[in-house]
Amino acid sequence: MNKILTGLVAAVLFLPATVIAVGDPTRPPQFAPVEVKPRAAVKRSLELQQILVAGEKRSAVINGTLVREGDTVSGARVVRITPDQVVVKIRKKHQTLSLIKRTKHSEKK
Repeated sequence: MNKILTGLVAAVLFLPATVIAVGDPTRPPQFAPVEVKPRAAVKRSLELQQILVAGEKRSAVINGTLVREGDTVSGARVVRITPDQVVVKIRKKHQTLSLIKRTKHSEKK
């Protein structure tokens, strides 16, 4: 019994030294630091799909979202809706969206 007790005491005394030498077994392995690159701004294209002008009611569908003047869609604020185009403001710049796609022939006049 004395030998068992001595063995247990010795094991308990030497256990912390072994744990310190090995380290925390639950700690994840150390990896090389990952270089974090800043994300480039995602450029979202705006696609005008529909315009509805009925008297004073003006609305449009942009990127599948129904919008009115003053609404925001994909980071752009709708400034003006006319029967043939929608003007949006993106980062202090105005962009005109039209249902009619411009071609080389339509620009020649």
